[in-house]
Amino acid sequence: MAVVALLGTACTPGGDSVSPGKEDPLEIKAAAEVNSLAEEHAEAVSAAAGVPLENWRTNTAPCVGRGGEIADDGRWTLTGFARLPVAPTEQIATLHRVRDSWREQGHEITEDRAFTEGDGGVVSMREAATSVTISLATNASRDRIALIIATDCYQPADGEDPANP
Repeated sequence: MAVVALLGTACTPGGDSVSPGKEDPLEIKAAAEVNSLAEEHAEAVSAAAGVPLENWRTNTAPCVGRGGEIADDGRWTLTGFARLPVAPTEQIATLHRVRDSWREQGHEITEDRAFTEGDGGVVSMREAATSVTISLATNASRDRIALIIATDCYQPADGEDPANP
């Protein structure tokens, strides 16, 4: 649920995104450029975790406001998803290893908790320079860690419409 809440507050149709000021214009970005940024982040998580990514994929969509309103002016965001195969006994240590790597890079840790059972957890960060957010959470079967990457909102590059893939 924390990941859903995090993604739902990333952008608003009125220009009120997490990082720029309310009146600041959004950056114009090509979908390929944002996809590369997300993939670089995913590969960095994979390296810090010491395990390969499985099933990496991305989706683009219109930005959604804090009240659930959908942008109608073309602004868009990208979300990336992957799984990291990690044995149940190694999951908390893996989450901590990635968290520590993020801290060393100066990223803001926005969530860091273990579940009450003690065998799972979640860690999330926000990169100030790009407003990219990344969350890692153990899954219900405890055989993998889910990776979710969300970008800031952007205006589309000429000739693109990533808000309506």
